[in-house]
Amino acid sequence: MNEQKTYDNGGIAPANDRVEILMVDDRSENLLALEAALHSDEYVLVGKTSGEDALRYVLQSDLGRLALVLMDVQMPGMDGYETAMLMRERKELREVPIIFITATYKSKSNVKQGYLTGSIDYVFKPFDPDVLRWKVENFVRLHRYQRELKQKHAQLQSRNQEIERVNQRLLEAERKLLQHQKVLEQTVEERTAQLREANQEIYRSHRRFRTIFYTNPNLIAIRRVNDGRFLDVNDAWERATGYSCERMNALGDEAIRIKTTENRGADSVQVEFTTRDGELRYGLLSTQVLEVNEEACELLVITDVSERVALQRHLNRLDRLNLIGEMAAGIAHEIRNPMTTIQGFLQIWRKSETPMSKEHIDLMLSELLRANTIITEYLSLAGNKTSHFDAHAAHDLVDSLSPLLQAVAVMAEKQVEVRHDSYDVWIRADANEMRQVILNLAKNGLEAMEAGGKLTIRTYADGEEAVIDVIDEGQGIPDDVLDRIGTPFFTTKDHGTGLGLALCYSIMERHQGSIGVTSGPLGTMFSVRLPVVPKPEDARAAEHGDSKA
Repeated sequence: MNEQKTYDNGGIAPANDRVEILMVDDRSENLLALEAALHSDEYVLVGKTSGEDALRYVLQSDLGRLALVLMDVQMPGMDGYETAMLMRERKELREVPIIFITATYKSKSNVKQGYLTGSIDYVFKPFDPDVLRWKVENFVRLHRYQRELKQKHAQLQSRNQEIERVNQRLLEAERKLLQHQKVLEQTVEERTAQLREANQEIYRSHRRFRTIFYTNPNLIAIRRVNDGRFLDVNDAWERATGYSCERMNALGDEAIRIKTTENRGADSVQVEFTTRDGELRYGLLSTQVLEVNEEACELLVITDVSERVALQRHLNRLDRLNLIGEMAAGIAHEIRNPMTTIQGFLQIWRKSETPMSKEHIDLMLSELLRANTIITEYLSLAGNKTSHFDAHAAHDLVDSLSPLLQAVAVMAEKQVEVRHDSYDVWIRADANEMRQVILNLAKNGLEAMEAGGKLTIRTYADGEEAVIDVIDEGQGIPDDVLDRIGTPFFTTKDHGTGLGLALCYSIMERHQGSIGVTSGPLGTMFSVRLPVVPKPEDARAAEHGDSKA
């Protein structure tokens, strides 16, 4: 497909551009004969073997270059007459000359039909090559002349339009010049008033900033980013720290010694700082980078929360005292029961002065053992023991308890299923304490089910956390009981101290992990979550690589 060209001068092709002669004949040898007779460097010969191909060509080609169409009359499918009529329907082709060339249709009616369909000549085969070439050359010269006239006419129109546009622009420029003079005078007056108002607003803004900056109850300072020198501090900063801006620059980082103690999110962090008198105070620090006099600076805002921290610590102490009171009451209640039993038997034995039976002695020993168990679990809950943390595979911790859990389940006519979704999940933990957590949760799950129930223990990784799920098929935990899960001495068992889950929560807190509970009519799931750590050999390999680097 030939690409259409675009021209200046209103889209008219240059007069000296090579033109095209379209030859249409269903026989290739006739096209070769025409090409041999008409060959010239002045134009390009384009041959097509059917009317359909000729129509497709003129629809896709540059019609500004088409000077003449030589068309055979007798062709299969669409004949020359029909092709010529369809060409004339297009506006751009109505002025293109068409010469019919035929060896068969020589009657007057055929010639008349040819002229009626838009041709300007009718040539019979065999034709004289020289005569045909002269005709073609004359039509080419005529086409060039017409294109030259169109080009000059388009140039003339373009120049006239340009002159008209220039005149319009001159008139418009003169009109705008007069308007501009008026507008300029008005603009000068308005700009003068605006500058006067802007100066006043800058002055008011400066006063507002100084008022907000210096009277703000928060500690505010501005310092440069590149060298850390302070540009200014407000009155609250000087009162709270005892340091002026000059003193801060003289002492540098040794002035108030800000230390981050807790991240409060993206907006602020909790810090502690020392005053000039050596007092340790607490605050919430937020920073903002801004530009002062085209220089990057940092705005430091510290909200003094020392009184709030002291109040919170006081409340925490009260909470601990309250918890100690509750736990003391619980311990006293739990230990008083076995002690009462032992005291009763001893009083009976002293009054009767008869030897005590073996059953009574065994009962008192069991009550003493129960009291000792309560004290032991309470001490475990207090967290006084030292934990030994190391990297362990989560599935190894579960598998080490699997034989014991299977034995307990078989005796209770229940099942235990252990499933590991991944064998490459490692955690940093005290192995004995983690086994105690898993064992307590598994025993609770077994006790919550009827005979025939199945307990499922599953390990997997959830993002950056290792998860150990303990799932039972019991009747679920009521909402009022679920809210008190993990409270010391709270239990729903007939024989229990209520310290088992509390101990589990205490262990997880030391491990920086958590225990989640999901319960419903079909069972309960305890999810133990701990941060994932690298596999020991991977960590050693990374450390070895860093040392080499």
